[in-house]
Amino acid sequence: MPAAEQVDSLNDVYSAESPDSLAKTYDDWARDYDSDMLKAGYRHPMIAIGLITRYVPKGAGAVIDAGVGTGLIGEWLKILGYERVCGFDLSTGMLEVAGAKQAYDDLRQAALGERLPYKDGEFAAAVCAGVFTIAHAAPEGLDELLRIVQPGGHVVLTVKDKLYEEAFERHLQGLIDAGRCRIAEMTPSYLSMPNQEGQSTSRALALEVGGT
Repeated sequence: MPAAEQVDSLNDVYSAESPDSLAKTYDDWARDYDSDMLKAGYRHPMIAIGLITRYVPKGAGAVIDAGVGTGLIGEWLKILGYERVCGFDLSTGMLEVAGAKQAYDDLRQAALGERLPYKDGEFAAAVCAGVFTIAHAAPEGLDELLRIVQPGGHVVLTVKDKLYEEAFERHLQGLIDAGRCRIAEMTPSYLSMPNQEGQSTSRALALEVGGT
């Protein structure tokens, strides 16, 4: 995809006005997504993988990839020896590409912001890269990730700084005050796509899930 078209795709996902329009944009982008993001120097998946390997032992249990996209994280988790990797995404086009990589033991269509189709405490960890960003998941989506991860497990996520400062930090603090989680680690701010002009900064967090 030419650079101009790549910029158009990014602009479209950041300006989506509904979950349906966001899903359609990702459906249309799915086949070129990996190569486009490689050119952009996309960092979220590798940073999330680094935090997962730091806090979640390989034998801890199943890991859920929230917003699988084209399956980059699932593929790497399997290479690193995580035995059961599950995932979900809003976009059927992205799920099709991710499924072809044969890295996931279970793939479903679902979206953060809705009740997720998993049991309480079903997973040892959740990883969510590039989903808490502009025109995507609202901070309240974190509540469901905390629900489906067992107490003492971890949720690793990236969040756009603009969203963090406007709403995410306040919502997260409420969850911390309620005993739902604690911050195990937060990275400094970084550019998620350093080769893409006009990108604003993000950060990554590892949260330990509480027992209440």
